[in-house]
Amino acid sequence: MKDVSLHSLAVDMLTDLLKAYSPTGEEHRAITILKEYAIDLGYEDVYIDEIGNLIASYGDGDTSIAFIGHIDTVPGELPVVFDGEKITGRGAVDAKGPLTALFIGVSQAQTYIDKNIKVYSIAVVGEEGDSRGARNLISRGFKTKGSIIAEPSNNTGIVIGYRGSIKLKIQCNGYGGHTSSPMLESSACISLLRIWNSISEKMHGFKYSENSSALLHLCCGDGSRYNIYPKYGEMLIDIRVAINESLESILKFIDTIMKEFKLCTYTTLDYTPPIRISPNNIAVRALARAILKQGEKPRMLYKLGTSDMNLLYPYVTRNIAAYGPGKSEFSHSDKEEITVEDLIHGINTYRETAIEFSKILNRGMY
Repeated sequence: MKDVSLHSLAVDMLTDLLKAYSPTGEEHRAITILKEYAIDLGYEDVYIDEIGNLIASYGDGDTSIAFIGHIDTVPGELPVVFDGEKITGRGAVDAKGPLTALFIGVSQAQTYIDKNIKVYSIAVVGEEGDSRGARNLISRGFKTKGSIIAEPSNNTGIVIGYRGSIKLKIQCNGYGGHTSSPMLESSACISLLRIWNSISEKMHGFKYSENSSALLHLCCGDGSRYNIYPKYGEMLIDIRVAINESLESILKFIDTIMKEFKLCTYTTLDYTPPIRISPNNIAVRALARAILKQGEKPRMLYKLGTSDMNLLYPYVTRNIAAYGPGKSEFSHSDKEEITVEDLIHGINTYRETAIEFSKILNRGMY
């Protein structure tokens, strides 16, 4: 494929996907568009599974590799604009840009890979929400020798670790009473604020080796102007779990705090474990070789957030890493944009990664 036609394909495909606004739960139109592109790109088997994931593949061997990205975005539609150099729109970076590069790049590798290796390009749904797409792959028993997760990593970064996350709902009750009188116990509002202060004082780090916390929602009282201490309140907290931490260690800390508040309880709504994989696994090696072939130096990264990689390891494979074109700092922002240069770079990297991956498998170097 000539550079000019590759440029046009990449721009058209990403622009079409961005115009199909697809916040979590509303991915069907974008998935349908991607399916048509996947067929045109020459994938031999293309279908949408029962949960809404798009699964495209070629080859027919028992040994397989999988490239997995997500097509849903966070809410908040943005204008889709191509100015000749960069493309803007919700999902341009996280993660329709990497997904576009993945599907094109992996399709280009087909002529260089033996038919005895099956190669998957998969677009999952729900990654920004409950990760139902990735969870469905696991529940179906999907297995592969190795996998690359398409997430923005600033073009040359190879992600070998993510922090985990815990969503906590904390509910507090109070005895009420007239606000001119001393409280028998802390009001619901005061209890929530004190609990939040205790958590945030200990969990405020912004390194992969540190825990952090974010207050997502706080509500207490009934909004009335009566002079009554609020009897009920609740809050939602997002705790990011350090690489070396666990659910048990975090909840032990929460239990210590909650002992001071007799009328308060908490519920764990969701947990995604942190992940750290070996930089010597074959997924990392294939990515590193692909980046080196383009005259650049690969960088090993740990990310502060989470991705489907946290869930897929080790159930789908232990040979896993994340990579993608685009500036990750633009993720979820109102300035989501990716340059065509970065998009083409990603296409080339995914293509070479698929080729290098197949060479490693054929040589039994794993």
